Amino acid sequence: MRLRALLPLAVACALALAAVPAQGATLAQNLTRVGVAPADRTEYLATVAEARSLAERLGGSRQTALSAVVASATRIANRPDFSPDLARIVFREVGANVGYLEANALPGSGTRIRLDGVVYESYTGQGLRIQPLGTFFAILEPGRQIADEGGVAAAFDAALVIALADGDAYDLPYLFPYDGASPPWESAMAEGVAARAGLRAWDRRGDDRHLDAAIRFGNAAIADAITVDGNGLWFPLYVFKPGYRVLNGHLEGVLAMGDLADATGDDGFADAFARSVAATKAVLPKYDTGGWGRYAPGEDAPVKYMTLMASQLKDLGAMTGDGSFTALGDRFSADLKTPPVLTGPAKAPKPLRLAKLKPGVKPTLKLLVGRDKPVSLVLRVQTKRGRPAGIGPIARSVASGAGRITVTLPRKPGTYRIVASATDWAGNTVEGVVLTTVRVR
Repeated sequence: MRLRALLPLAVACALALAAVPAQGATLAQNLTRVGVAPADRTEYLATVAEARSLAERLGGSRQTALSAVVASATRIANRPDFSPDLARIVFREVGANVGYLEANALPGSGTRIRLDGVVYESYTGQGLRIQPLGTFFAILEPGRQIADEGGVAAAFDAALVIALADGDAYDLPYLFPYDGASPPWESAMAEGVAARAGLRAWDRRGDDRHLDAAIRFGNAAIADAITVDGNGLWFPLYVFKPGYRVLNGHLEGVLAMGDLADATGDDGFADAFARSVAATKAVLPKYDTGGWGRYAPGEDAPVKYMTLMASQLKDLGAMTGDGSFTALGDRFSADLKTPPVLTGPAKAPKPLRLAKLKPGVKPTLKLLVGRDKPVSLVLRVQTKRGRPAGIGPIARSVASGAGRITVTLPRKPGTYRIVASATDWAGNTVEGVVLTTVRVR
């Protein structure tokens, strides 16, 4: 009896040990370990051999790129959670780099290209990497290329090759190291966007396969969400960095939950939507400077994200009937068209006494300057009649908020004005703002 009881345990232990990579295991051994089919194994190893050979032949930045892609594939293969399905995506990325870089120069960092329905982005020292968010965002906002590929539904079908089945969810692994995280890592934003893209495809064609895929992406987004402020729900842009609260990334998850709840009537999606809406409303003031939006708390949003957040908030307002979301979305749109607001100190500075300075030293003032937007700021010192005071302009790129800037004044008694001009990130300008006057005596 004891022997019979131990046999299942022995089998389970043997299977568990087989799933653990041996120290120093080769790529071939790891492919065998996880049960990759022999034909696929042969193909993957040939792709890696071709990548290594091509890297040696090409040299330069393409050699660096190909070597980095192979290194990532090798590291991922050595993980306990490596699988045939993950291998399929990993070696698609290696093959795409081989095929593209053999015939083309490596694109500049940040450049995106679309190959066989998948978007790749060039990262410095990392090669061309599968970009799940870019892949599915292209389906949400289809352009000419999506139309040429057969439309939204066909593009969604093609994009599913980068989805990794995980129970009732579809994960979207990123396959390169980033910001201290080892691959593979996920983004709840990408999963939310993929869910919305699937619903868009389902709406166009009525194919329930697309609805099923959308649900699976939504399940992944919920699994990667974090609980905040009691019972709120937040969708992190980077799952490995949950404390980095990026508003536009979270909002894609919120909108996906609302769309899925509407399409399916599922209580789980409805609950996730309600909890994530509550979490959003609670923190919105942290993302508003009064003249600009924030990408994350304390971090001004680039123009393209201002546009995105404005659209997301208006969509959320329409979805919930809550006018506060719509109002902020409208204001973010307006912020992109209005000039910066600059302010100086509430009180004029105390007079600066030349007698307290060493000979030849010019007086300086640490001037508090407020701005409601991130700007390129120029300060000029003028006489009280508005003429140049002989001090060169001071130029600074500054974030929204307030801070002190050191201004040098003439070593000559008189009353001086400090006048500012500024251009925000959207190109709006303001000129001739008198921040303060100061006496030198």
